[in-house]
Amino acid sequence: MPDNVDGQYRQPQELSPIELRRRTVDGRGVADIRLLQVEDGPGRGQRLLAVRNGNGIGIEIAVDRGFDIASATWRGINIGWNSANGLPWPANSVDAEEGIGFYRNFDGFVVTCGLDHIGGASRESADRFMHKHRKQVFHPLHGRISSQRASLSGYGIDWNRERPVIWAEAVVRQSSVFGENLVLQRRIQLDVFGNTIGIEDAAENRGFRPTPHAILYHVNFGYPFVDESIEIHGDIGADLAEAFNAEDKGPRDDFVDYFQEIPVTLGEANAAIELRNRHLLGGVRARLSFSPTALPSFGVWRAFQSGVYALALEPTRRFGAEGTSPNSITLDGGQMVTYAVAIELAPIVSSGAPT
Repeated sequence: MPDNVDGQYRQPQELSPIELRRRTVDGRGVADIRLLQVEDGPGRGQRLLAVRNGNGIGIEIAVDRGFDIASATWRGINIGWNSANGLPWPANSVDAEEGIGFYRNFDGFVVTCGLDHIGGASRESADRFMHKHRKQVFHPLHGRISSQRASLSGYGIDWNRERPVIWAEAVVRQSSVFGENLVLQRRIQLDVFGNTIGIEDAAENRGFRPTPHAILYHVNFGYPFVDESIEIHGDIGADLAEAFNAEDKGPRDDFVDYFQEIPVTLGEANAAIELRNRHLLGGVRARLSFSPTALPSFGVWRAFQSGVYALALEPTRRFGAEGTSPNSITLDGGQMVTYAVAIELAPIVSSGAPT
């Protein structure tokens, strides 16, 4: 007997699992995740997980580039940022050009920086590693983790949940003999009928010597989501938001990029900072949520130079402890810390959404 005898249309999320399966037997009518390999251009040979859900979100997970999120679209509109680099693979050496080789690789929606250093290139004592040939540790710009290949743990769609979820998990390691041995275990998930991309991370010192640790989530937004009308709102204070929203945010040939650290004004357990474009598809918002306890620093990167044209929100763990780099804490052997970042893509005006 037909399961929709009244002829009234129902959204896919309103259907029971069996009703949905009658219409799309493997679910690809509403959602998909598949492992692909790039066959041309600077990224030839690398693995990507291509993901799309039933609410219009599409992402690509760069398996061989730190298990970061290489691109993001919402209902066919580009939200993330991409550079002229074209997600190169193998990645260029981050140690090159006096430690700014990162810029030869920099590309994508979410780029993770760390795991033992963030910020500009620097050197520090290597005494903690106790080896005769290792006198100093060289830290390239924003560390090494974003250029490391991941070991893929698994991926798929769990249709058996009350709210089906698309998921992918991997392990990314940053290591050296007589140096650091840091491991990032990452899970990226997205509800089949949801609006939110979730990143859950566990960073662990798998070595036996204390090792500095720092992490920064470089969440990069680009055109057409970012244009002259982009606004910022949320837990950053009304004065700062008002000043940003009044700025000239158009591309300029002579714009010099800069990072502005911004205090978070927390009203709840998680902080939420939102970008809004009121002119795109009737109004699109991207809301970044994170715990200020785990990620106590936050800032905005403006890179409005012509040909770059990016805007980034950056939750960060960058506070110091005695005897460590000013941008890091120290993880003892076997010690683990966890992080969670959520990025919601949705209309500005929707059910339950802030206006």
